[in-house]
Amino acid sequence: MNTPARILLADDHEIVRDGLAAHLQMLGDFEIVHAWSLATLMAAAAPPGCDLAVVDVHMPGMDGGQGLEALCGTYPTLPLIIISGAATLPHAAEWQRWSCVRAIIHKSSPMSQFRAAVDMALARVPAAPAPLPEPWGDAEALSALSPRLAQVAQAVSQGLSNRQTATALGLSEGTVKQYLKEIFRTLGVANRTQLALLLHRQK
Repeated sequence: MNTPARILLADDHEIVRDGLAAHLQMLGDFEIVHAWSLATLMAAAAPPGCDLAVVDVHMPGMDGGQGLEALCGTYPTLPLIIISGAATLPHAAEWQRWSCVRAIIHKSSPMSQFRAAVDMALARVPAAPAPLPEPWGDAEALSALSPRLAQVAQAVSQGLSNRQTATALGLSEGTVKQYLKEIFRTLGVANRTQLALLLHRQK
């Protein structure tokens, strides 16, 4: 009888951990361990440890790359999948220099991408170099946005939902949706994450 793979889910948001755990349990026979800070992560990773850790770098005690470096230095053979909800991951290239890091995934990514990363990490497949991104987004087109569209773009890129954006700008949710379609088309972006990245690059 095979022993279930032991997966450590480290995120300070319980709803995120529970969502990932529920998805994994539907797809395979896994033992799930929870952590919500660097201290609980380090304790859970101690021998006998886990077969894989899924880690949010923005948890209490992590201090970004410093917490990750401590984890990789202490448990260099523990495969890691890094997840983040930040619009940009400025330290991604630095994180990839540790051989234990198998994948870096944004929380807006499809679950199929997460599942593929889990399968490869459990199979101990080395991480491939990150491919160069496909060119997208037209920064020069930002000047073509009307003042109202620019306001919507800024609000959405800061993480506001359609409802919050509508309330803040005195619009209806339907109008915000239509404006977003026009913004995406004009700027050549496919989603909110790309919009946030494009605007971040212009700062």
